[in-house]
Amino acid sequence: VQLFQYEICPFCCKVKAFMDWQKLPYSTVEVNPLSKAEIKFSEGYRKVPIAKIDGEQVNGSTEILAKLLGKEAVAAATAGASTADPETAKWLRWCDEELAVLLFPNITRNFGESWQAFRYIGEVPSFGAGTKAANQFAGSIAMWLANGKLKKKYNITNERQQLLDAVQVWIDAVGQGPFLGGQQPGLADIAVYGVLSSIRGLATYDELMQAKPALADWSRAVRGAIGSSARLEDPPVTRRFG
Repeated sequence: VQLFQYEICPFCCKVKAFMDWQKLPYSTVEVNPLSKAEIKFSEGYRKVPIAKIDGEQVNGSTEILAKLLGKEAVAAATAGASTADPETAKWLRWCDEELAVLLFPNITRNFGESWQAFRYIGEVPSFGAGTKAANQFAGSIAMWLANGKLKKKYNITNERQQLLDAVQVWIDAVGQGPFLGGQQPGLADIAVYGVLSSIRGLATYDELMQAKPALADWSRAVRGAIGSSARLEDPPVTRRFG
């Protein structure tokens, strides 16, 4: 599997968390947010994630997960979990439509936060110094300016409180847990964990975990269940973000 991504994209992180969970070896191609040159091959679809699975292009995180779940070995390992399962599908929709959309406004409330969010660019080994500098500056400004537009689109009036309320919905659903599905994490656990991990390393993430200790406990449990990453890198990259 080859994944074209932004390192801190919540939908990309959701796919990576799934592949790490299933120990599916994959490589990543970091897409330049300004030029998107790395996905110029993709006609009519200029977003991430894009995956090439056994040579086939698959667009979007939901479609990628469905394709991966269709692989025989993965289907067996996930005990029949499916994106079509009503309960799983409900939480996957919630993850994409209610949780993920709240993250961007929470990490771009001001220029300083936007600058911090774009610091991941400095950890991309395939980008040169000029590309990193251009993306850090222009990307930070673009993210900051887009904050109001995105809040209006999704009717977000108090981004921090709405994020806290959203994660409380998840905490309540997990209950005594330790996972939503009981003693072992399920697809919904992995998806929510992946989306939230996209803001790891940022002040918003730290504040969220401090405000919701039960979320921090659940997140540590999921991370422990996932184990080491299946990403293929030579040499390995140490990342503070995403």
